[in-house]
Amino acid sequence: MSISKAQNPVVSNKTEVPPQIDGVLDDEVWKNSPQVTGYKTFVPDFAKDMPYKTIAYMAHDEDNLYFAFKCFDDPTEIKTSIAARDRIGADDWICINLDSFNSGQSLYGIYVNPSGIQMDTRFAAGNEDIGLDLIFYSAAQIVDDGYVVEVKIPFKSIRYKSNDGQVEMGVIFERRISRFSTQGTFPPLDPDKGFAFLTQMMPLQYDGVKKSKLVEILPAVTYGVNKTHVDGEFVRESNFEPSLTTKIGITSDLVFDATINPDFSQVESDAQQVEVNQRFPVNYPERRPFFLEGNENFNFAGTGGFQPIQMAVNSRSIVTPKFATKLTGKVGDKNIISTIYALDRDDRIDSAIPELSDNTADVAVMRYMRSLTQDSYVGLLGTTRRQNGGSNNVFGLDGQYRFKEAYQVSGHYLYSENNAALNGGHLSNAGSMYLGLSKNTRSFNGSFSILDIGQDFQSEVGYVTRTGISRATLSLNPKFFPKGDGLIKRIDPTLYTSLTKDKPSGLNEHVIFVQLAATLPRQTRLAVSVDRSSEIYLGQEFKDGSISLNASSQITKRTFFRLNYDWDNGIYYPAAEQGYGKRISATLNIQASDKFSMDFTHRFASLYSEATDAKYYDIHIARGRLVYQMNKYLFFRGIAQYNSLSKVFSPNFLVSFTYIPGTVVHLGWGSVYEKVRWNGTDYVPNDQYLNTAQGFFFKASYLWRW
Repeated sequence: MSISKAQNPVVSNKTEVPPQIDGVLDDEVWKNSPQVTGYKTFVPDFAKDMPYKTIAYMAHDEDNLYFAFKCFDDPTEIKTSIAARDRIGADDWICINLDSFNSGQSLYGIYVNPSGIQMDTRFAAGNEDIGLDLIFYSAAQIVDDGYVVEVKIPFKSIRYKSNDGQVEMGVIFERRISRFSTQGTFPPLDPDKGFAFLTQMMPLQYDGVKKSKLVEILPAVTYGVNKTHVDGEFVRESNFEPSLTTKIGITSDLVFDATINPDFSQVESDAQQVEVNQRFPVNYPERRPFFLEGNENFNFAGTGGFQPIQMAVNSRSIVTPKFATKLTGKVGDKNIISTIYALDRDDRIDSAIPELSDNTADVAVMRYMRSLTQDSYVGLLGTTRRQNGGSNNVFGLDGQYRFKEAYQVSGHYLYSENNAALNGGHLSNAGSMYLGLSKNTRSFNGSFSILDIGQDFQSEVGYVTRTGISRATLSLNPKFFPKGDGLIKRIDPTLYTSLTKDKPSGLNEHVIFVQLAATLPRQTRLAVSVDRSSEIYLGQEFKDGSISLNASSQITKRTFFRLNYDWDNGIYYPAAEQGYGKRISATLNIQASDKFSMDFTHRFASLYSEATDAKYYDIHIARGRLVYQMNKYLFFRGIAQYNSLSKVFSPNFLVSFTYIPGTVVHLGWGSVYEKVRWNGTDYVPNDQYLNTAQGFFFKASYLWRW
């Protein structure tokens, strides 16, 4: 059965003979399965025919979902790579956007490129998290008239609602053809609804799904040897850490996780950011596996983007837990819950102060959401961190409501209660309030919001960049689509403006940001922007803002570049003085072959005194990354980073084998070189590099699933 228009619902073909996942459409099941075609674009424009035809097939048995895709194309122009998992975003690919509850609240993004390499994401509340690692199986082959992809997804890998073996999900099939800067879907997205995937799903029904309970056990061992230069000589320290993590499916849609002495080591080192002269600490994204399931439920309305509350729940605030538990999933059709408890260790505690001698903290998070119509919801949140007699508690509510298809109103209220361990247990309380309205269609994006956050608002489990302000913002982004087959596919002018009152000083600051951007073929984007702003700091008004030029392009099938050049006004925060300077970042990605890739990144930032032209600082951060992906399981990687301000050079090397997420072996080495020498009493600057630290680690884990 071939379907060229979305119809409700599509019934999957249940098979007794599963297909062989080999990238060849010769299995009998595909001859009897529903097929969909008639993809339409939504990038760069909506409702246009895709350059090449795509056919998607659907089937299942009692244990697995099966999908297959025939993607017609010129095989010599297909962009693909044999890369590590989650690193295929620049390739051509297909994606299964799967709302496993058909509830309109969240979806899995399951991506496969023409070489069969996987990527997976979790989308909820307007945010897509690439940290997810599902167990699914895929294979692909490039053929004379395009490429073929086959996918198997175990029911145990996803959360869903089953009624006596009957399961309904929602799906949007997506395809990307990178050289045309084009993405398309089936069913086609409605231009009047914009990018609201969750409200435009095609229902997909399954029958005869076996009732089963998920049980996973993940033992892991990590062994590390670290040597650090102390008092002129290396001090060696070794560490052996066994850990155990379990996952139990209470039902098909509710999962309990527990871990003892979890290994939260990160195999991919964080790319250095410019951390000098920051008003607030730099945050890095979560990559640790234990926190990833259900993490999308902690997305909170009115956070992220340019908001001072970046995250209501920042799992990286949990540093090194002795043990932790989670409960994640649905209770009934509309109730979503997510909880975390961790006994955390924080080695930053100063044990010389008796009242602060305990380096453990109790951390708890409770999240509840109630699904409404479409992707609307209301939610509750509570977080606490308790240590050495002090505590920080945050609780509140949030929600979003969609109306007239393209409009969405969202808001939150949070209240923080801070009880200090010292100073007689001093208590400070404050709140945060947000209300926003947005519209998203083919030809227009826009939003208006108001925010108020108290000066004493504090969230030790969240990530907050500024307090003590009231703010109103307006954003307007019309879109224009030149007619014909010209070089420019879309033009995006943007106006963003905000007015902020700084409560401690009573002064106002403003932002007026204007940008003109153009989308061209080969993922090319050109933009110029002007930002005229002011910022209040320590009761004074300073000039802020910049003039920026931005360009990025997939120059050839194997070469991509990105360049950002900013002329900045800014504040030198240590002295509270007006400054000016530049920010430049450049990235070059070279895919030398399907298996070998090179990435080079350079960041530069400088700041000078406006009054005297004296230099406060300039900093270069260079990073190179070389990867040889022998096959889909095994890769060799080297990374080198250099920071000119600290004069630190840090190379590291990794051999990594991943059979499936959870079953892995990693072997790594790293060093730190600094321009210092030991003079007998202290480390002092030097022209030569000294190896001040080096480390070796081995990690292995194996996933058992029943």
